[in-house]
Amino acid sequence: MVSYVITGTSRGIGLEFVKQISARGDTVFACARNPDKSEGLQKLVDGKKVYGIKLDTTSEKSIKEAVEEISKLAPEGVDVLINNAGIAGSYTDPEQAPKKEILEIFETNVLAVNEVTNAFLPLLRKRGPDRVKKILNMSSLLGSIELADFPEGTAYRIAKSGLNMLTKLQSTQLAKENFVVYASHPGLVKTDMSVDISKTFPDLVINPDESISKQLAKLDNATAADSGKLIDYEGQVLKY
Repeated sequence: MVSYVITGTSRGIGLEFVKQISARGDTVFACARNPDKSEGLQKLVDGKKVYGIKLDTTSEKSIKEAVEEISKLAPEGVDVLINNAGIAGSYTDPEQAPKKEILEIFETNVLAVNEVTNAFLPLLRKRGPDRVKKILNMSSLLGSIELADFPEGTAYRIAKSGLNMLTKLQSTQLAKENFVVYASHPGLVKTDMSVDISKTFPDLVINPDESISKQLAKLDNATAADSGKLIDYEGQVLKY
């Protein structure tokens, strides 16, 4: 049995992760700002395989409290951390992107991921040096510098590019401790966050269940050779 900590599970991709992981019998600590207000998540929370954990990834106090709660529920540690929580912002080009929005999205999509990861490392390390621990950072093809061929989505894309670098640095830092750390492009998934970009590329939109099932297949089989890379939901390595 594998235990997972997942952030941003109140809806969309995060909620689908919880559905599919719990359905196969693994344990999920489903973190969200307000888990009690998510009808979809509450249908899955049973206090046995799925636990709803209050966690605001931009709050140091909230992160600390979430780690303490999960530590009591899983004193032996956890196996996988999926950093899924994030925000999208407006679909603007660099000339129009507000400074405040860029800073807010960078804080949530990059800095918060670093803070959450650092806070949960002790729980992951409890699994011991002989057991593989995994960290999956939810990124996007839109964060690829080499593949940036249109200007819209400035704040989000800057943040995801930063997240890709953070992922590479984390993978290097943790390699000697038997960690696999990589970033995932989930595809253009049909969620509330993808509304604007979905209008631009309607033929590329996929459903959450397809994205998550394929991402989990990759996550299950991920090895040290995958660390530090940006990998799409079909298992293909993408350019940074």
